[in-house]
Amino acid sequence: MQDPIGRYRVRPISLSEHSSPDQVVGPRFLYRDEAESYADALVRSGRQPLILEKLARAGCWLPLETLG
Repeated sequence: MQDPIGRYRVRPISLSEHSSPDQVVGPRFLYRDEAESYADALVRSGRQPLILEKLARAGCWLPLETLG
């Protein structure tokens, strides 16, 4: 279930980035398994590498997994 206030975010990864930018837009999900399923489907369809992140209590995005 995609949700604009979800704690998990899937987004394209840039090979030149050194941190998780807050302003990057990507679909957000309430549950990690939903985010992983969405990311897996995109990777299988041949899209660019993706990163799965979790929003920490401090408000920063923590990388959990890189796919693709």
